[in-house]
Amino acid sequence: MRARHILSGLALPMLMLAAPPAAAQIPPELQAFDEQLPGDLINDPRDIVWPTQGTALDVKGVQSADIPGGGAARSYEVKTKGPELWSSQTHVPLLAPIERGDTVTVGFYARTVSADTADGKGLLGVRVQENAPPYGGFGEKTLSIGPDWEWYEVTGTANLPIKQKDATIALQFGAAKQTIEIGQTIVVKGAASILGAPKAAQEKPVANDEPLIPAPLVGAGTLLNQPDMRNWQNSAVVGTIEAREEPGIWLGHATRFSLTELGQNDWDLVAGIPIEQDIAAGDKLLIAIAAKTVSAQTPDGNGLVAMRIQDNTPPYDGFAENIFKVGQKWQLIRINTVAPRDIPAGSAQVALHFAAEVQSIDIGPVYVFKTD
Repeated sequence: MRARHILSGLALPMLMLAAPPAAAQIPPELQAFDEQLPGDLINDPRDIVWPTQGTALDVKGVQSADIPGGGAARSYEVKTKGPELWSSQTHVPLLAPIERGDTVTVGFYARTVSADTADGKGLLGVRVQENAPPYGGFGEKTLSIGPDWEWYEVTGTANLPIKQKDATIALQFGAAKQTIEIGQTIVVKGAASILGAPKAAQEKPVANDEPLIPAPLVGAGTLLNQPDMRNWQNSAVVGTIEAREEPGIWLGHATRFSLTELGQNDWDLVAGIPIEQDIAAGDKLLIAIAAKTVSAQTPDGNGLVAMRIQDNTPPYDGFAENIFKVGQKWQLIRINTVAPRDIPAGSAQVALHFAAEVQSIDIGPVYVFKTD
């Protein structure tokens, strides 16, 4: 599913050594939309492909012109009622830390497709949460979701501080056997209401009407990810991560991964690029990565990157392990592999590991194709 909602374009919630104020973490292309809202926007409303948990939970993308907010949503099917509300859940990542006393409001479009409940309405738990032990949170509320698309809001006041890297909105489905669809989602800090869904901001056009798929990859197969979205799950135990405007590569944006000391593991500086579509065992895949080495303390001056396709939740089982060199000019790295197992939509990612060398590498768009 191409997740084009009220907005489109690129976004990179950066991990930083010292978190700036919330507004400073909003990508420039979201600032005009932020100005339409009360309070401060603290999520990326363009992205609805979120980490999920629950063995009885089936997630897939849906698209229809009838879906408000941009025509796309995610369907969450709970096949078996869980022992707890949080037995099946998804997490909306936030772009800013939360301080004690902050007012946080989440608003979203939702509808129930089916529900094994007395009134046929779905049951959805909403909680502003620390996505790390002891999983503290606030603003808990269980909503009754009707069969038609409606806008829902939940507001809470923080009774604890939450670091940006751990701050999420937990949407919990485990209270019933049910199928609920969640669409456009907006989170603000400093306002008790979003006052209904704001008007959609205009889509940010790709510079010079540039196509999503560049000429060298036209006809490569079925695209399984969104190369124009920078909603990556990045982490820096060592080193730094920097979002950059980059006119020299397709789609005009890159992310720079730099480190001045080696990590204990090559994944101590890592990018996780979401794969939105499902993968079936036996699928032939092509991973194409636009990359350039800025500097590297290697004999030939070329950077070194490890890659794998993996689950986006622990224990991060994966396949297609590769190590490749990156030259000092923009190049397109191509890696072919075959999926050894089924992977549900939205639960896989391309992981790129940088911490095995002292180096600085720019990564532009990443493409994942099914080639058969």
